[in-house]
Amino acid sequence: MNYTHRKSHHPSSLRIAILVAVILLLALPGRAQQGRGTIFGTVKDANGAVIPGANITITNTATNLNTNTVTNESGYYSVPNLLVGSYTAAATKEGFKKRLQSGLMLEVDQRAQVDLTLETGAVTEVMEVTSQGMLVDTSTATIGKVIENRRVQELPLNGRNALSLVLLAPSVQSGAGPTASGFGDRGTQVALIRINGSPLATNNFLVDGLSSTNPYVPDVNVNPNVDSVQEFKVQSNTMSPEFGYTLGGVINLVTKSGANRVFGTLYDFTRNDAFDANSWTNNRAGRAKSPLRYNQYGGSIGGPITFPKKIFGPLGYNGRDRSFFFYNYEGYRFTTSTSGFLTVPTEAFRRGDFRELRNGNGELIHIYKPSTTLPNPNGQGFLREQFKDNIIPTDLLDPVAVNLLRFYPLPNRTPDNAASNAFAPVQESIASTNRIPSAP
Repeated sequence: MNYTHRKSHHPSSLRIAILVAVILLLALPGRAQQGRGTIFGTVKDANGAVIPGANITITNTATNLNTNTVTNESGYYSVPNLLVGSYTAAATKEGFKKRLQSGLMLEVDQRAQVDLTLETGAVTEVMEVTSQGMLVDTSTATIGKVIENRRVQELPLNGRNALSLVLLAPSVQSGAGPTASGFGDRGTQVALIRINGSPLATNNFLVDGLSSTNPYVPDVNVNPNVDSVQEFKVQSNTMSPEFGYTLGGVINLVTKSGANRVFGTLYDFTRNDAFDANSWTNNRAGRAKSPLRYNQYGGSIGGPITFPKKIFGPLGYNGRDRSFFFYNYEGYRFTTSTSGFLTVPTEAFRRGDFRELRNGNGELIHIYKPSTTLPNPNGQGFLREQFKDNIIPTDLLDPVAVNLLRFYPLPNRTPDNAASNAFAPVQESIASTNRIPSAP
């Protein structure tokens, strides 16, 4: 059988597959509107009369994406469903100078009022006003505190857990204490908060408008890392009906999106016992330092979606001002152990011989036969027969328990309390090693 190979002038199947995959991603439904904002206001002339039919253009300065609308007969306009970020607002009308308002910072779930005043003149003339102040939300009674991107990025975070910054908002208390900001915590303890005195763990965590709360545990299903968080808002008091499923407050978090400029991060945070002193318990027992290996690493990248024509030919595409992407990844490896002083059964106890089972005062603790339980004829309660000499016969010992006791170490040092053969206080847990796989 002969095979004939012909050179194809069509793009390779790999190029087509990549392009189809991107198109499918672009076709995914947009984010829910709960994490977005609205700019609205009224356009008037210098005498305070409303101007209907004025053209309004709201521009995202990071992406140059425009949203256009026209004022109604009352001079009112509203542009909803805007991403968090920096904006400019422009108003034009025949017979008036163009009004350009820049420096508008829109926050998560904010309804910002931007009223514009037009002066008579040619449309080609531009009157620009730069505003660096906070946009005022006069349309809702909801109380909220925004933790903006600068604080998320620059404040020190133990374990880079952005949601631990929820405690910066007023009226937020942790039910787990200081451990809620620990680097090993990724869910339950972060969710264990109360807002305005509400019951613990009765709040709703939203990520890009979708609920990220597990109502059973409770837990945070998705806890975005620092590099993916744009900002979040802790909302309380009276809220609109769209924010349901809560007896307390709402933590409304939005993630980053792409922009015209390419940006990204790359990091690796390390903890290692090589930098630590030995613990007091290990020094007491003459042991070496417990191992600690912790690496938290990842990165992010965002920008316009671009397919260079040199590679994709006629399928080349420049997404500036049109299409954008953002991707981030974080993983961590965590190996550790803890050691402490524990009370373990003596060799005699393992054989059922409890003649030396005593309390801290040296008094014998009696062992009774469970099969001899009888009602107390002299009053309430029950009576049992004591084992002779406080020794359990060998034939009554559970063979499963006897086999399990083989894995317990024998006592290897003098107890703190010679009467009870116990250590006081009992500290920490049995040495263990945990390995946590990486996760996107």
